[in-house]
Amino acid sequence: MRRLLWPAVAAAAVLSAGATTLVVLGARGGAAEEAAPADDMPTAVVERGDITAVETWKGTLGHGAPATVGPAASGTVTRLPEVGDELGFGDAVAHVDERPVVLLEGVIPMYRGLGPGDEGRDVEQLERGLDALGYEGFTVDREFTWYTAEAVRRWQRDLGVEKTGEVGADAVVFAAEGGVVDRLHVAVGETVGAGDAVLDLSGSEVLAAMEVEVGDLDLVETGTEVRVLLADGTPAAGTVARREVVEGDAEAEGEEAEPVARVEVALAEPVPQEQIGAPVSVEVVVERREDVLLVPVAALLALSEGGFGLQLAGQDTVVAVETGLFSEGRVEVSGEGLAEGTEVGTAGR
Repeated sequence: MRRLLWPAVAAAAVLSAGATTLVVLGARGGAAEEAAPADDMPTAVVERGDITAVETWKGTLGHGAPATVGPAASGTVTRLPEVGDELGFGDAVAHVDERPVVLLEGVIPMYRGLGPGDEGRDVEQLERGLDALGYEGFTVDREFTWYTAEAVRRWQRDLGVEKTGEVGADAVVFAAEGGVVDRLHVAVGETVGAGDAVLDLSGSEVLAAMEVEVGDLDLVETGTEVRVLLADGTPAAGTVARREVVEGDAEAEGEEAEPVARVEVALAEPVPQEQIGAPVSVEVVVERREDVLLVPVAALLALSEGGFGLQLAGQDTVVAVETGLFSEGRVEVSGEGLAEGTEVGTAGR
């Protein structure tokens, strides 16, 4: 009969570098004991199934890093959106002296007024924005023609402003994307000057932001599918969208800061607004084994000669086993004479 070390090993969560990893702890007792009597034994059944090992990081739910919007309008702020409002192209980021400042797609700042006869990349950008809003009748190119002016007049009519056919530098603000109002820098009734910050606009997609050790970057490649557990325990599907290596915080004064990786995970579905800013857990599958034999970790016995075994129910026999993945209280096992449906003893023998 094999000699056993009791109690059996157990699975424990060890916190390392912000990630949770399942590991095996060795048996605690130093003295050897015989197997428990076979006729008085709590048991479990060997099952066949799949098992996965995961890494888990803590993160925070948000909309990504906000971008500050500062239009060229000057005057008194008469209307503003509210924090949490979603702004798309064609929406007003503010009304200044009751004139709307409209958000359009583009990367070139609105540095000048545009009208018939003007040419340039900024003209093409404006025309592309008008075309996206459904105003047609002109060619999207680098020339502001009479036809462009007619489209602008129709747009101005719909906005409820004077139909001049020209677009002032203070009438439009360009941004790469729309998004959610993250912060207001001014209040209704305050005076702003050209270029003053009016609001911060975060991306409209919901993101879980977290920090990962640089050595773990291979686990969170861009495009990796993950599971996000929201603060209320609800699971949500996500995909690694962006990552960058930045300088971390030094743990003590005078120490050199170690670099860390900032990772953003895009959620596949919207979440309630009250969840924004709440903590989340991000789980990444690092290994998966399919169609293997599984037992509760509590069934493992540490053998005196090393390795692990399982005591067969109704017998004094202990079968030596090879262990594989540990996860969520279960362990992958293989060994001679072990099969699906075999009954084995568990902790409490």
